[in-house]
Amino acid sequence: MINKVKSAMGKRFISLREVGRRLDIPPSTVVYYKDKFSKYIPSVGGEGRRRRYPVEVLEIFRRVREMFNDNWSTDQIEKELALKFSMLMNDQQLDQQNEQSSATGGADSFAREVGAVLAKMSDVLQNQSLFESEIRSLRDEVAVLRRERKEAEKAHAKRVDVLESEIATLRRRLSARPGGGKIDFPPAEFLASPLVICSEGEYLGVQGKGRKHFSLKDFVHLIERKVSDCMTVETSWKRQNGHWVLVIRTEDTGKKREQNVVLVAKKTVTPSRNVVTEIIRLNIDGNDAPDALLLTLFRQLKSVFNG
Repeated sequence: MINKVKSAMGKRFISLREVGRRLDIPPSTVVYYKDKFSKYIPSVGGEGRRRRYPVEVLEIFRRVREMFNDNWSTDQIEKELALKFSMLMNDQQLDQQNEQSSATGGADSFAREVGAVLAKMSDVLQNQSLFESEIRSLRDEVAVLRRERKEAEKAHAKRVDVLESEIATLRRRLSARPGGGKIDFPPAEFLASPLVICSEGEYLGVQGKGRKHFSLKDFVHLIERKVSDCMTVETSWKRQNGHWVLVIRTEDTGKKREQNVVLVAKKTVTPSRNVVTEIIRLNIDGNDAPDALLLTLFRQLKSVFNG
């Protein structure tokens, strides 16, 4: 049987048991919420089971349940209740005072009404204070963010100045080089195409794991991997007679040995219509490498590439 009562003013009231049933909250949890936030939950009547609550408290208990499930702190929950449900508390207190004033006389009723109005004004001022506190906190956060943004902008501007200075220095160095600083460099497609040699009319290349072909770019990476504390490697490109020329200079400071390698390559379309990068000349310290040496080189590259 649903336990409901009505006040003399016709307002509906319910018990804590009914609150738990409607919201599907265990009775012990409802009692805990009531004790924890009693000053925000209006009620009438006696103590214990005789005490009743206006039906509007369903929204208060439902909101408290949500905030607990979202891991709100007690202070956060109290602020939320004070801001959202203070008018309900004031209305309930005013109803009780009106009922009491009708029984005690006009003068007493007037005094209670004045007291209720003052209480409501106090709550409004308290809510206003909370809002002002929140606004001050937000203003402080905005001020901190503005300072951090200005510092970040200054640091960024400083980095830009350094980069612009380095670019200007690089441009001056390039302009001092023969040819006015123009740098020749093969296109990405040329570097990424399969690297091959032509032996007796047959194009031979190196294919690694996953059907990945060995390219001129991979060859340069292998050369540059030789750089160490005692080994220096310099590479440069130039365009010559429609071919690309890669010049490699190495110096072994430990052995006091230098080596100069010149590799000449061109773009070739094979009879099967594959676009490849063909090595047409390999010169080591002034001596052209024969085809047999190129075949040996490619066998070594295959073992390294698949290792």
